[in-house]
Amino acid sequence: MKNKFIKIFCIAIVGAMTLTSCDKGFEEMNTNPNALTDPAVKSMYTLAEIYVDGQDFSNTRGNNYYAAQIVQQFSSLGGPGSKYTYSSEYSGSLFGESYGKGLNQIFQLLSVVKDTPENSNMIQSLRIMKVLMFQKLTDTYGEIPYFEAGKGYNGNVFAPKYDTQEAIYNDLLKELDEAGDALDANKAFVGNADLYYQSDVAKWKKLANSLMLRVAMRLSKVNPAKAQQYVEKAVAKGVFTSNDDSLVLKHDAGPAGVKTNPITSSWVRNDLNGGDGNVKFSKTYIDFLKNNNDPRLRIYAKLEATGDNSPASQQGLANDAKEFAGGDKKLFSDPNTSTVLRLDAPTLIMSYAEVKFIMAEAAVKGWNVGGSAQVHYEGGVKAAMDILTIFGDKVPAVSTAEYNTYIAAHPFKIAGTEAEKIEQIITQKWVVLLFNGFEAFSEYRRTGYPAIVPVNDPTGETKGTVPRRLIYDQSELITNAANYKEAISRQGLDLMTTRIWWDKQ
Repeated sequence: MKNKFIKIFCIAIVGAMTLTSCDKGFEEMNTNPNALTDPAVKSMYTLAEIYVDGQDFSNTRGNNYYAAQIVQQFSSLGGPGSKYTYSSEYSGSLFGESYGKGLNQIFQLLSVVKDTPENSNMIQSLRIMKVLMFQKLTDTYGEIPYFEAGKGYNGNVFAPKYDTQEAIYNDLLKELDEAGDALDANKAFVGNADLYYQSDVAKWKKLANSLMLRVAMRLSKVNPAKAQQYVEKAVAKGVFTSNDDSLVLKHDAGPAGVKTNPITSSWVRNDLNGGDGNVKFSKTYIDFLKNNNDPRLRIYAKLEATGDNSPASQQGLANDAKEFAGGDKKLFSDPNTSTVLRLDAPTLIMSYAEVKFIMAEAAVKGWNVGGSAQVHYEGGVKAAMDILTIFGDKVPAVSTAEYNTYIAAHPFKIAGTEAEKIEQIITQKWVVLLFNGFEAFSEYRRTGYPAIVPVNDPTGETKGTVPRRLIYDQSELITNAANYKEAISRQGLDLMTTRIWWDKQ
């Protein structure tokens, strides 16, 4: 299977070089591909899947340095996320790369694939991929170009309008609803060019519905009635039912920047430095696992300089730290290079555990998702521990006995308030969303959990409050100025403190 993956990946990269995917946002995404008369469709499709969760640029700058540090999964002395400082290049990285690579690849492919029955499954899956990308974008920045994005291919729109987040969310739900229903196991797909599910239509349907669950729950405060409607619809249609359904993208150990994990590879190359690097696990994250005797700690963390992954030795860096206590960076915990920080570590894009935690929260609210909040919560914790086997066998997996001990010591708060129950659920989701800082950041803003202590650094932009969004790619001030200005006139100033539409108190 690994050899098949490598072969497909190489074909995709060749296709990418041939088709000249671009990196700089709308101005390049909207370039008309008149030369594409006979595209290597399956290679383009594979590359689209690879690009969906971002590449080194956005994952290093936007994910690891901004979002994951804002929610205190990671920390660094000069990290913009840790101190809430502004870095134009880092803040705009997701915006530029998403439009310049992932969405560009998807729109380019949709522009040359005929809407015929034999292409239907491919088209529906591309619609689902678009939702994955667009939700991350709109959650990070607020209003973004959506309906006119990509219309340079067939509509000569090279300065797309920004759309309100409400309109975007309404369409995301519609797209998932329609695309999931239109997937048909009796029609052709793309075979092994599909790195996600190897063209298993049943699993793609579950992904569409599970993503609908995520999208819908984001509306829980701004439009609870609609959130409930679509959460219940998603569950009724069929969401993930085991870790086998989780959306996982496999990688290879080399060559660097081509086949390696885009979240971990630049960290290993540039920031790890044998344990002498500046980016470490946050004290908040390590202390939570350590204080709760969480068996996942040995899998997630180690002291890179010595290879020590014993829980007692782990130490996180406070997000407000001005220096490394004791002066030795090597005494602070790094992500484990035997497991989650391997160059070929798989990317966990969306997990069964996340689905169970959403269902647990819905059950707390009294929505009809089948089963109690306690059952879904406990299933989520179990799934979050079990999924770690995808990171290999160099560190012992969490055993059933360890899970039973953990859940007995941390039972679901059946007698607690709704807020206490949701805090417990979201905090566990925060743990499993390691390396998915963008999603953890969105869930923090939606719920206020986990209860992190804000950093009040004099270099920060927020006066000691947790940021509510990232600032747009500033190239928009040059290439799409009128539409950019219209968006901030509706949404609010382009600041880290401006709340987006669904982010309500």
